[in-house]
Amino acid sequence: MALYLTAVRLHMKSLIRLPAYWVPTLLFPVMFFAMFGAGSSGPAADYRMASFVVYGVISIAFYQFGVSIAQERESHWERYRRTLPGATGPRMASQLISALAFALTTASLVIITAFFLSTPTIGFTSIIALLVAALLVAVPFTFLGIALGYWTTAKSAVAIANLIYLPLAYAGSLWMPPDRLPPAIAEISHFTPTRHAAEIVWAIVGGRTVPNESIAWLIGFSLIFATLAYFGYQRDERQRYA
Repeated sequence: MALYLTAVRLHMKSLIRLPAYWVPTLLFPVMFFAMFGAGSSGPAADYRMASFVVYGVISIAFYQFGVSIAQERESHWERYRRTLPGATGPRMASQLISALAFALTTASLVIITAFFLSTPTIGFTSIIALLVAALLVAVPFTFLGIALGYWTTAKSAVAIANLIYLPLAYAGSLWMPPDRLPPAIAEISHFTPTRHAAEIVWAIVGGRTVPNESIAWLIGFSLIFATLAYFGYQRDERQRYA
């Protein structure tokens, strides 16, 4: 346990010492909500707050895992650490716990901003349910982030993460309601993981039953992205340690 706690503490310190990572990770979702969600009221405010909570939490999956793994892979220290017995467990635990901490912080900042700049109507219980749901729908994106980390290089990871994530956020209606998307993008939206993640949290804040179709889609995406992550990891192992 002491080894795990030490790994978590060191990983958190390393992230906090990188403002280029945590400043945009924490502030971009808040900034985008201020641009697209400020001034809304009633159910519209609830839906937009939920959308940007998902946007913030999913961004952690891309940048905490994708960019971080890609950069660590090219570190001499990381190469040495992966050869040590028992190193994988503490390393993965430190990444997961750090991601959870940043995800909850990002989501909380969006919710606080929403109550300052708009007038949501949901209560405390619904907010807790929203946070839990946002963490759960981030699972497939975590696998995608891990796959990104093992299939890209340190120099290309940030650019590729942006090229994947920003279009997914836009097409998935995380920035604006589906009826405001261009018709062609609105059709594509139904086939994106971000749209189905949004449908789940929209159902929660709207007091509706979570759509089984969206759950099934996210499970399918999780399997696909987990497979990509697995083969990416195996490829990296062969290249570096075969």
